[in-house]
Amino acid sequence: MRLAEEGETLQDLMKLPPEAILIRWLNFHLKKAGIEKKVNNLGSDLKDSVALIQVLNSLDKEKCSLAALSEDDTVKRADTMIKNAESIGVPALVRASDICSGNSKLLTIFVAELFNTKHGLEELNEEEKEAYEKAGIIDDDVEGSRDERAFRFWINSLGIEDVYINNLYEDVKTGVVILKVCDKLQPGCVNWKTVDKNPNNKFKCGVNCGQITEVCKKLGLKIPGIGGSDFVEGNKKNILAVVWQLVRLNYLKIIGNQSEDDLVKWANSQVPDMKIKNLKDHALSDGHYLLKLCSSVEPRAIDWDIVMKGETDEEKANNAKYVISIVRKLGGVIFCVWEDILKVNYKMMLVLVSSLFEIDQ
Repeated sequence: MRLAEEGETLQDLMKLPPEAILIRWLNFHLKKAGIEKKVNNLGSDLKDSVALIQVLNSLDKEKCSLAALSEDDTVKRADTMIKNAESIGVPALVRASDICSGNSKLLTIFVAELFNTKHGLEELNEEEKEAYEKAGIIDDDVEGSRDERAFRFWINSLGIEDVYINNLYEDVKTGVVILKVCDKLQPGCVNWKTVDKNPNNKFKCGVNCGQITEVCKKLGLKIPGIGGSDFVEGNKKNILAVVWQLVRLNYLKIIGNQSEDDLVKWANSQVPDMKIKNLKDHALSDGHYLLKLCSSVEPRAIDWDIVMKGETDEEKANNAKYVISIVRKLGGVIFCVWEDILKVNYKMMLVLVSSLFEIDQ
């Protein structure tokens, strides 16, 4: 909400592409620092490192000084900027030459890591929360928002032609996206002759969405009380329910159509000194079991010297962040955030453990 413009709802903000939100975030901190210049892209506008140095200074004045702005050599300036970023915990992902070349892909990754490491946005106070709630701006469904984010990333990871989701609830209203996802999971399950791929009115969207329920039944999904109108109207709860079942179907196929019980048995066989009952087991929350599971897949992956006991929320959070980092380094495709591990989000645990199973095969 700190990044929302006047009259803009949280839903409006979340419809923006991630890159647009990152640009808005950079400009938020530039404005906060009293700088009039605005960033318009994550490429050429950042290659002189000036805006990034100013934003880093806004985030941490003690560790990130403005001294590098007096450096005329852009490569040396970029190198100092990168070191400043590393000093506050940003991974060393780019080189000074990458910055100076204005490589938009690498700069986007760098800015995203910077945002995730230290966003510098103050929490809303009670007065602000109350005002936003009255205006209908805040959506307090945090769990639903996390699921929307994860499911959106999952769909984008499938590599479906002409499919890229920025906002799950909006982008599924025509029915085409969900039908393409279903067809990706089980080729041939959709009769494309009866689908309008470019519906230009609500009626045509409704006809498409009506076919979703039929296709889901073919796939063996259980969707009682859910109809095509839920997609057209953007019914969040029911959209998430259907997409979650598609996610689950996908990951059960990854583990060879075994059951979740089989997945838990495999995990326990990999971690003989610890056992979990299921993927909702609270023992997963401190990160130790998951780190040991990662180590069983690749023993060299874990630096146990930096693993914490997990006795406090902060120690658990650090372990959870380390788990996510390790799984991604091992090549796992996951969409959870560290809070999902702390809260033992069953859905994200299924995805994470299934990903490790796939890597181990």
